[in-house]
Amino acid sequence: MERLRIEYGTGYMELIVKAFFPCKMPAMRKAARLINSYCTDEAREELLSELRELADGYKTLCDMYRQKMGEISEELAAYRYWRAQFNKTEVLRRRMENNIKLISGGREG
Repeated sequence: MERLRIEYGTGYMELIVKAFFPCKMPAMRKAARLINSYCTDEAREELLSELRELADGYKTLCDMYRQKMGEISEELAAYRYWRAQFNKTEVLRRRMENNIKLISGGREG
């Protein structure tokens, strides 16, 4: 799913999935309300499937960065680089998990 089209009474909104997600909570609350109100169950499930794939990718990257940090001494600049990469990716992973929870109504599956 490249784009999610949300059609409602006065118009529509298209979200480019990989550009919009993971988003911060204020934007996600608004989007989740529209998605849960106006999207079909099939579209919502397809979106959730795509978001779960992206979340798995973030988790894989976090694991890779954690492994790289374990191979390097903590004083080296390389360690700081991999730690920064891990921190950025971990924020995105957590944000994606929260996005998934809002769209799925708090149920994981």
